[in-house]
Amino acid sequence: MSSQNQDQNTLQKDSECPFGPQYQVYWNMRYALFEKFDQARVDATALYTLIPEGFALELAKKASGGHTLDICSGVGAMSIALARQGQRVTSVELDPERVAMARHNAGLYDVAERIDFRTGDITSAETLDALPDDIHTLFLDPPWGNGPGDYRRRPVTYLEHLQLAGLDLRELVSRIRCKEVMMRFPPNFDVGILEKISGEKVSYVTPSGYLHWYFLRTSKRQFLTIPDRSS
Repeated sequence: MSSQNQDQNTLQKDSECPFGPQYQVYWNMRYALFEKFDQARVDATALYTLIPEGFALELAKKASGGHTLDICSGVGAMSIALARQGQRVTSVELDPERVAMARHNAGLYDVAERIDFRTGDITSAETLDALPDDIHTLFLDPPWGNGPGDYRRRPVTYLEHLQLAGLDLRELVSRIRCKEVMMRFPPNFDVGILEKISGEKVSYVTPSGYLHWYFLRTSKRQFLTIPDRSS
């Protein structure tokens, strides 16, 4: 698949979504999510949380260093993109069934050997202590809500809404040995908190003008200085 130039509003509605009608819009764009979708293993959550393959490859190019930690890695879309762009990847996911899906999907793209798949709770001391010492980039894409479009029920999404197991993301990042942080934010995020944070900031918008998300790439030191809310 091509990257940002492909408008995801060009849908392919040729069958009913097997996960239910609430996921139909995501099912229609399944080949933008994974070019090899027919051979991939996904679940309902993956349909509405995956970074489309072309976008994921563009983001993966931005990771510096040679080793990236992908947490909340789900069925592996971002880990696969990072590996395809030459990164060694440590991929951490809580759900063992999703880890198995990710391993299968990585095999479809011949990059499974570049990814260290781990099942664990990234907020636990056991998982954190077992992480490699040479991680350069941390990729963060925590859940935005509890279902398709759930985040839209909030007028604004604040950093506090993106906690993991009640743990503030800045606290989590402070516990991870890394040098830079890359993070994806929902389109209604309080981006004012990033105004004084140095680094790369991107809005991903389709040619038709639909805002999909915000993206930040910055140093760990800068990430830890992000304020709670914009003034």
